[in-house]
Amino acid sequence: MTRTVDRIAEEAERLTTTIAATDPSAPVPSCPGWTAQDLLAHVTEVHEFWGQLLATGARTDEDSEAIEAAKVPMPEGDGAVEALVPRRQAATATLVEQLTARDEAEPLWTWFSADQSVGFARRMQLHEATMHRVDAELAAGEPLTPIDPEVAGDGVAQVVEVMHASAYDWIPEWATVEQLATLTLTPTDAGQPVEVEISRCGGTRPRDGKEISSLIARPLQADTDAGSLPHASASADAAALYLWLWGRGEPVEVTGDADAVEIVTELVAQGID
Repeated sequence: MTRTVDRIAEEAERLTTTIAATDPSAPVPSCPGWTAQDLLAHVTEVHEFWGQLLATGARTDEDSEAIEAAKVPMPEGDGAVEALVPRRQAATATLVEQLTARDEAEPLWTWFSADQSVGFARRMQLHEATMHRVDAELAAGEPLTPIDPEVAGDGVAQVVEVMHASAYDWIPEWATVEQLATLTLTPTDAGQPVEVEISRCGGTRPRDGKEISSLIARPLQADTDAGSLPHASASADAAALYLWLWGRGEPVEVTGDADAVEIVTELVAQGID
């Protein structure tokens, strides 16, 4: 636990140092429409929000909405980055203090229905800080600082278990879900293989008659007939898989049934909301 929160602080500090030495208007290639300044403001806002959630013991949507409504606007214009640096540092210090003081299983409001705990916040903030540090280095045109294999291995699982699986919370009543393929992700240096099922969610939206279609994924379910679906595999070191799945790294080779390979390629290109 201690090492996890230390890593959050380390990644946030590395991000801040990188952005402070970069043109604040530099685009962030992995976050279209964002500048380096926007990225620093986002991380500051995220750490302030989650620090307040933890400090107040938020449990409900109303609790989180009250914290959101009370947030202080981010500085803009000339000198914004200079003003953001100490504010981000203070926000991260509060977040780390709260995460250190609380037990993994302690209840906490989160945006993921399957895990309403402090443990979710700790894991999510580790991976968010890591990926946004990567974003900062991409914006600065710097080589990426290596990611610890242990973090990357957990991140591969977290992408599937949380980032993709959370889409199942938002399937509208009028939509249908069709299972299309399965995927095995195998980190070669850390973590465990992750079995994934990929489906297409779509239908006609009642309010405007528009056809909606997107791919969704989650860990392979016990009742899924995996043998009847086309299968693909992707194997690489954990950091390569982690960055690829988050849309920050070079493509990883996907092998297997042609239909499954095509579906996996579309899923990764679709990105993570």
